[in-house]
Amino acid sequence: LKFFGLAFFSKKASNAVFFNFIFICLLTAFFNDARMVFAEEPAGGVRPAVEPLQGVELPQGAEMTLTLEDAWKMTLSASEDIRIAGEGVAQAEASVDKALSTFLPRITAETGFTKYSDRKVSGSLVTQPDDSARFDLKITQPLYTGGAEWSAKRLARMRLEKSGATLGYARQSAMLQTARAFFSALKSQKDMEIKRAALKRAGERRKVAIARFKVGEVTRSAVLRAEAETAKHEAELIRAESAIRDAKSFLKRALNVTEGLNVVEPEAFTAANASEEALIKTAYENRLDYKGSVLDQKLAGEGITYAKGNFLPSVRLEGAYDWKKQNPTTTFLVKDSVNASIVLSYPLFEGGLRKAELSEARSKQRESELRRHSLMRDIEVEVRQAYNGIESARAVIEAYKKQLSFAEEDYKMVFEQFKFGIATTVDVIDADTTLISAQRSLMNSSYDLQLAILELNFSTGVLSPKIQAPKRSE
Repeated sequence: LKFFGLAFFSKKASNAVFFNFIFICLLTAFFNDARMVFAEEPAGGVRPAVEPLQGVELPQGAEMTLTLEDAWKMTLSASEDIRIAGEGVAQAEASVDKALSTFLPRITAETGFTKYSDRKVSGSLVTQPDDSARFDLKITQPLYTGGAEWSAKRLARMRLEKSGATLGYARQSAMLQTARAFFSALKSQKDMEIKRAALKRAGERRKVAIARFKVGEVTRSAVLRAEAETAKHEAELIRAESAIRDAKSFLKRALNVTEGLNVVEPEAFTAANASEEALIKTAYENRLDYKGSVLDQKLAGEGITYAKGNFLPSVRLEGAYDWKKQNPTTTFLVKDSVNASIVLSYPLFEGGLRKAELSEARSKQRESELRRHSLMRDIEVEVRQAYNGIESARAVIEAYKKQLSFAEEDYKMVFEQFKFGIATTVDVIDADTTLISAQRSLMNSSYDLQLAILELNFSTGVLSPKIQAPKRSE
């Protein structure tokens, strides 16, 4: 404070202007740093965990009609995994700025005030003043660091590129997880419709059994059997309602919403007409996680270059301005001075640190190569499994369609026969069980086929926000 007071009240106008300028620059830098450090949230920071849906206003207790396309849009805007990957991109961008800062000079300002116990003199010479103030301004410019600064810049840019691939893969993964939750909710919804229809048929059989019992065509055991079947289907309907609540809760978690959901069946997707080998090649070209593994290998190779740079000398340019003020002024005081120097530095011994860092970098390169080869094999297996899933689903769907057609016709015939006493209670229950099994098998296989197509798109790296569910016709 005394130093700055001297600056403001200096008798020489030129000194006052200079030091006041330095003082203002220091205050400006200080307050800018303080604002960044103590700010609660920088501009463009983290968004709220749950964003309100634009243009959607639902009354209390109403359900939202949701298509797969809408679900994907909501996921891409509200998924925490995508936001986490987005923060990784922001951190990588900051790393690029950090790497560029190593090419720029560093300016350091330092000031101090010293109060001595007493004044010391030797004859007519003052050797120690009562107090002193000083100001130092130092500039350091690195000229050569063994190529480490250029390697760090390349590393930062490759990390930025990898973070972009990671963000894209996070979007694809979120879309696939949403599709799985969507079709799971759709399956539960359709299963409840099947159970509700089964309960209705059980009620019809119960009425027929009661009517036939009243006229003496069947014994009371037939009525009891019909009552038991009705109660069983009521219990199954309750379980189906519980299952759909669980499935929709999982879907709402994926979408970050709290409203009720009513999922709408999407139109059929079309699988790519290509061989397994062609699809595997497409996966290697488009899979963002595979591109990330390739970048990891490049990063590891650049890490070796960075580690080798530590074995080379470094050169830097230094400049300094020193100003001193003493009260009283000592005899040999140099009030201000300016100096410049060029410094060559080479570490002779650092305890084996450089060698260990180089060995670590080479090990990371071998590790990244092994990870890439492992991922290649995993991708091949994923593509083949998705391809086989599509082929299998297509094959069984045709068989299940026939089974359902026969089961529906069989139930109608047996139920009519049951009305007139030609078929027994066991016969009609057996026909109903076959019908329910056929309905559920066809429903599950149809949705499994649609999900398998999306799984194949994900496995080949072509499932992206640009590929959306087809719009339903009006």
